[in-house]
Amino acid sequence: MGGGSIETRGTSPVRLATAAAALGLATVLAIVSALGSSDRAAWLWGFGAVGVLATLVALAGWAGATWWGVVALGAEYTVLHIGRGAVDVGAAFVATGLLVLAELVMWSLDARSRVVNEAEVTQRRVIQLGLLSLGTLMLGSSLVAAGTLTRGAAFARTVAGVVCSIAVLAVVTWASVRQRSRT
Repeated sequence: MGGGSIETRGTSPVRLATAAAALGLATVLAIVSALGSSDRAAWLWGFGAVGVLATLVALAGWAGATWWGVVALGAEYTVLHIGRGAVDVGAAFVATGLLVLAELVMWSLDARSRVVNEAEVTQRRVIQLGLLSLGTLMLGSSLVAAGTLTRGAAFARTVAGVVCSIAVLAVVTWASVRQRSRT
């Protein structure tokens, strides 16, 4: 409490926790990919640094930098694996990590409002983030599995790809409707 009954206005614990988690996740994503190859190390460290710095800028208040961070870290993973054979299940985990990173940054920025700091709102948001993460991991794993089907199963791959694409569009549509209802 400030003087008398005046409340002090500091940084909320929710904002600090989500910012720390976002920065930690961005750093882990950057380092794990950068350590994955010696012949592309300069590119990987460069993309990783841009991703972490963009995340820092976003956490400082410029929400638009969030997407630069996500794109840079996604590009880092892509550069690591491009031309190196089949996609592995790690792609689904990286995609989930990138989604969680973007959500954590946005949550941290939203936590500047007192309403977002209420226990019920925090609990609901944790549940939503968990479900969204699980859905992304399942969808990403399905896409990776569809990509590993043998050549003889071309029709099955096509069907799996179409189903997964529809599911991705459904998730994006659901997320945008949810975002509009929050504003």
